[in-house]
Amino acid sequence: KRKAPSRPVDLRQMFRSFALALLVASASAFNMAPGMGHMPVAARPVSQGNAVVMGDNIRELRTRIASIKNTQKITSAMKLVAAAKVRRAQDAVIRSRPFSENLEKVLGGLIERLKNEPLDFPLLQERETNSVLLVVVSGERGLCGGYNAQVIKKTQARLDELKEQGVSVKLLCVGRKANVWFARRGLDIV
Repeated sequence: KRKAPSRPVDLRQMFRSFALALLVASASAFNMAPGMGHMPVAARPVSQGNAVVMGDNIRELRTRIASIKNTQKITSAMKLVAAAKVRRAQDAVIRSRPFSENLEKVLGGLIERLKNEPLDFPLLQERETNSVLLVVVSGERGLCGGYNAQVIKKTQARLDELKEQGVSVKLLCVGRKANVWFARRGLDIV
């Protein structure tokens, strides 16, 4: 069995080439070769090494077309699954919105009360920032459109901004794409 080609196949170009080959083959059947007299090309003996069997080409085309159709079916199924996952994630965000609003109100009220009372709570003290850890979440592979590119672009902008302020920055990269990108540039990755 032959494997499907690894590179994308342009069906229009393939059919044009096939039609041109058929046209040339049918026209050359009536041409005369020098030294062969009046014998048509189709009746001449052909060496085994250069023999072209048309059935094999048609069979190859049919298997390529079938493999392309199967790939298209798989791709459309993957799109449907991805759309369903996005829909579920959006529903989860919408369902969690009331909880996050209530949490924001409670924490806001708590912070306001603590500001009025003299408590020595270290998390509420304002301090000068000397070092920052940026957590970068990227994909493992390149199957997420422009997400990885945008994450890297925004992270790079934030890195430049923090370096202008004189803050030392370390990165915690979750996902292979960001890890490889920033490691190649010699940044401090935790």
